Amino acid sequence: MKKLLFALILTSLLSIQYFAQTMPQGADPAIWKKAMALQKKALIVDGHNDITTPMYDDGFDLASDSRGKYHSEGTPFHTDFTRLKAGNITGVFFSIYVDRLFAEKGGAAVRAMDLIDSVYREAEKNPNNMMMATSAADIRKAQAQGKVAALMGIEGGHAIEDSLFALRIFYRLGVRYMTLTHNNTNHWADACCDEKPYGGLNDFGLEVIREMNRLGMLIDISHVSDDTMRDVFENSKAPVIYSHSSSRKFSDHPRNVPDDILKMLAKNGGVIMVNFYPGFLDQRNLDEDNAREKTFAKEIAEINEKYKDDRPGQQQAMRDLYAAHPIYYPPYTRIVDHIDHIRDVAGIDVIGIGSDYDGVPSLPVGMNGAEDHVLITYEMFRRGYSEQDILKILGGNFMRVFEKVEKVANTVSRKISGEGSQVKLN
Repeated sequence: MKKLLFALILTSLLSIQYFAQTMPQGADPAIWKKAMALQKKALIVDGHNDITTPMYDDGFDLASDSRGKYHSEGTPFHTDFTRLKAGNITGVFFSIYVDRLFAEKGGAAVRAMDLIDSVYREAEKNPNNMMMATSAADIRKAQAQGKVAALMGIEGGHAIEDSLFALRIFYRLGVRYMTLTHNNTNHWADACCDEKPYGGLNDFGLEVIREMNRLGMLIDISHVSDDTMRDVFENSKAPVIYSHSSSRKFSDHPRNVPDDILKMLAKNGGVIMVNFYPGFLDQRNLDEDNAREKTFAKEIAEINEKYKDDRPGQQQAMRDLYAAHPIYYPPYTRIVDHIDHIRDVAGIDVIGIGSDYDGVPSLPVGMNGAEDHVLITYEMFRRGYSEQDILKILGGNFMRVFEKVEKVANTVSRKISGEGSQVKLN
């Protein structure tokens, strides 16, 4: 279950109510016009979108209007075709998010396949709006056709169930990145937010890295521990990605990336796709959120018990509780603060966008969903970024990395230890 399952959804209360076509109050009209023009022509890739889970669990159709609606878990929708097109987002990595519960009780690989199938079925239902994509060339083809390029990334390496065979099958099914862990440590890699028995990657973890390089699968190190990040940089022959992470400078959360590792990313030639979650963007939000959960732990437990058989009632009670005790939420400009800092530490060529739409309980003030993507473009222009640099951040840097990973796959050695059989773990 994603963090803050019962978090208050303050989007409607905190956000300025406008969509991408409307200039925000106080904006410079000349800069806004410039931003809108660039947004319309840019090739934009979002590294992480969790809409896949409600697509499968709730039967949500991207062709429907999601504005003002909530997932079954109580979080607001951020994504549908209309909203994606309003933001001109072409490449979308649909997250194949496998909850740690599937690692504990079994069925992780099947859960991943169910989610993969839901993406294919969505593309089949909506051929005029969406096409499956497995390469950089496919993303460009989708842009030319005015469609959403549906890419897939596994979130949680436990989905392969410790099998290189399963990893290869997922690649054949179209998966083009794998987040090595979620918040939980698996049998071969330490996670950000769990015990760290390996000091990074163990021997099988190194096998996974080599096989991903051989296949041409992007190695995603969002959610992993700092030592796992370092091991990946030392062993990968291809550039790596953070599909949805931000800078630790503004929020000291282990999901974020410290400066010394950002410098390693620059040497690797990879990309960090900045996350929009307020707790990762801003320390004050993170602290106040944690304090509120602690302060109202008794009330939360009582609500959970009272409404244990009434999920909608439970969600509404949590929203009511938190509405009575609001916390600070940063504005959308905080996203560009992270971009500024990453640029200063590691350079303009390592930055991308990984929104985490539909995987987070709230967005920064001023953002409602995918339709508001242009706000980032506007703020970068306002701060003096060049058109060339903005195009890199919106998608160009990721495309370069994706193409490089594809090239490495064509040259790296195919002699992989244990290929064709399951490697035994300690």
